[in-house]
Amino acid sequence: MNDQARLELSGVAGTDLQVRAGEMIALIGPSGSGKTTLLRQIAGLDPLPTGTVRIAGRDMTGIPVERRPSTMLFETPVLFPQLSVEENIAFALGRGRPDATAADQLDVALTSLDLRRLRTRLPHQLSAGQRQRVALARALVRRPEVMLFDEPLAHIDPAARAGLLREITRVHERLGSASLMVTHDWADALAIADRIAVMRGGVIVQVGTPRQVYSRPASAWVATRVGIPNFLSAQVEAVSADAGEHRVRVSALGRQWDVPAAADLRAPGEGCVLLGHPHAFTMTQVPESRDLDPRRGRVLATTFGGDHVDHDVETDAGTLVIRRPLGPTEEPWDRGTAVEVRLVPEAVWAVAE
Repeated sequence: MNDQARLELSGVAGTDLQVRAGEMIALIGPSGSGKTTLLRQIAGLDPLPTGTVRIAGRDMTGIPVERRPSTMLFETPVLFPQLSVEENIAFALGRGRPDATAADQLDVALTSLDLRRLRTRLPHQLSAGQRQRVALARALVRRPEVMLFDEPLAHIDPAARAGLLREITRVHERLGSASLMVTHDWADALAIADRIAVMRGGVIVQVGTPRQVYSRPASAWVATRVGIPNFLSAQVEAVSADAGEHRVRVSALGRQWDVPAAADLRAPGEGCVLLGHPHAFTMTQVPESRDLDPRRGRVLATTFGGDHVDHDVETDAGTLVIRRPLGPTEEPWDRGTAVEVRLVPEAVWAVAE
């Protein structure tokens, strides 16, 4: 066992996964992919069909939920409706602790999460964000080895989301817990996670840093989950290793390109898909022409983004979303503008069809 691993999953969700103390992993995937079920299995709320869960080196098989050193925060916080904020938090302290210690822990939790002025209120008198802060405060006083977050921002007002996300991060870092957070929001995953795990059909299909998953998705399906809009069909013409990086040569947009590729693309003649974010392509305006040229395209639509604009560009290979920086005096290109399109080889990623 890795001595730093606080949470270990062996043969669970189709993989082995270790979550270190102080590490936050975001679980993403479509509805019904098994994210919440996995959290419930770790917490002991649902049975584990296969594999083993270990927390701090201890096998959790047969350990009931109330005895596991883990805390789960739900989409809708579970608070005692008849108890005040202070009483809800104090309840998590349990019995058998010195009164002074319990009082100190309660005071720290109330202060840390800005709940002192709300200490006498009942749950129905709180906003959704305030109720989640109470749930965080209970986790803080329990000091769990593992924290599990099931869409904790789902019902939070957009104006309060960033603040609560910071609170979650602070509590996680203060406890040094091994944490898993389910989210449908890719931006939240990027903001909070040390690593991201992508789930599909009850199986974890990729685990990596946010940068790895964003730039090097394991498949075209994963690419759809991380917001990659551009998919170009191509064929592998040659395979090489440049400075140890696996690469393939493909033809696209009227010329050949050497691009980074997934390791399972190994044989010339294989079909592949080139994946690219909007910044993975560039374009320049060109004169109108009736000549057939696979490098050419035409602007179909524009989306203004402040300091940039995303153009939907029709090409022979399909419609691409291409991002162009926008200076203070520049305007988006008009619909119908003729352009020549190029890809940025290092920003494209080739995967098997």
